[in-house]
Amino acid sequence: MFVHYSDYNSLDKIHENIQPVMDIFNRQMILVCYIPAVLLLLSTISLYWFSPKLFPRWTIFASIALTFISVITTIFFLAPMHLGVLTSGFNQTIQNKILDISLYFQIVPALFQVLLALTLLNIFFQDTKVFPRLLLIIIFACVFYGTGTDWVDKFINYRFWSAIGETDWMVFRKSANQFLFKVYLIPIFFPMLLLLPFIWIKPKGIPKYLPIVAFLCYVWEFGISATYFVPKLQQHLTNKGFSLPIVQELQNKDFLYRGIVGVVLLVIAATMFYKVGQRKISEDNE
Repeated sequence: MFVHYSDYNSLDKIHENIQPVMDIFNRQMILVCYIPAVLLLLSTISLYWFSPKLFPRWTIFASIALTFISVITTIFFLAPMHLGVLTSGFNQTIQNKILDISLYFQIVPALFQVLLALTLLNIFFQDTKVFPRLLLIIIFACVFYGTGTDWVDKFINYRFWSAIGETDWMVFRKSANQFLFKVYLIPIFFPMLLLLPFIWIKPKGIPKYLPIVAFLCYVWEFGISATYFVPKLQQHLTNKGFSLPIVQELQNKDFLYRGIVGVVLLVIAATMFYKVGQRKISEDNE
């Protein structure tokens, strides 16, 4: 999602150094996007054998089909087009083609896949009261979406920013920030608001300390962003122009101060899911 709305909409603004930018972009995409896409397909296929019996079989087949479409598009269509930019440049024709393919064969299938996943989570937690169930599902989904989006920024965008240079920076930066709030900031920090009621209104089996620790993690991320990363680094890049030392500071410090906390949030979200499942299995065996 973030690659589509931020990178694909903005790379055409880079002219002077598009080859080194795309070289870094392609290398980072292998680890951050291509390998996880294949792992997603394999894990989705495994649902055929390991999904709970209460899941309708059509949802499993639909999930596999949607994932297959998205992964095949990523590996066999978009990845070669990314490599082609190294020789042809990122012109308007290539941009429109990439945006169309990404939208109809990645974003749309992914949205249906998410709806299916949320439906299956709702079925799995059907013995849980409606409001705690919805809170858990939304928090779970936003944590994983937010972390994935944040890692695109950390390990792809920050890396190729250093190669853009001053000539195209301001035009690129303005274009890349168009969808920042909608597809990045709002989904990332939305769970922070939900965790407050979730501390008291949560499914049985989840210890109270888990949402409390998760909320404190978000407080840390919000605080360090508001007091350090945004005013001292991001605003300089937005308002004053390109600065290689600031881009390098982002590369060196972002994961240390915010990325590790994001990993903790992933572990907490997975643990909450596990605790509810563990409670369900225990009650079924009684």
